[in-house]
Amino acid sequence: MADTATAILHTPWDCRWSRFARRTAGDGKRGGMWDCIRTAERLPISESDCESCPHYEYRPPTEGLLDVVKARQRVAAKERLTRAVEMGVRVSLFVMAVIFAACGLVVLTTPLAVPFTVSMLMGAAASLMLGIWGNFRSHADGSFRGFLPPRA
Repeated sequence: MADTATAILHTPWDCRWSRFARRTAGDGKRGGMWDCIRTAERLPISESDCESCPHYEYRPPTEGLLDVVKARQRVAAKERLTRAVEMGVRVSLFVMAVIFAACGLVVLTTPLAVPFTVSMLMGAAASLMLGIWGNFRSHADGSFRGFLPPRA
């Protein structure tokens, strides 16, 4: 009988312990494109290191998809929450505009209260405009700090 030799290619993208390296501008270390997370810390590795690694474990392609789905669900939940906060602020601004306009019109019945009425109507207009065109999100470049995070 003939013996058959099988060559197994250990690639970092198929290993259970390898992840893409996180590179930041201020980070002084320049490792490979991959990090090994088998130990408690992330160690930079190259593809040749992964080919000869005794701890290589094959990760099925569908296993990583569950992580992607969970990450997308977290992002969607965060986006829904910020959208709800933004809509709550807009609705409260519209309610304030209605209250300001109503107070201004009620007080208008006395002739000496015209300045108060004008200021109430101007407050109603400002509240209405802020409710329609207001920007409550931070800008991605940091030029404006709103109370909501920038869009992803």
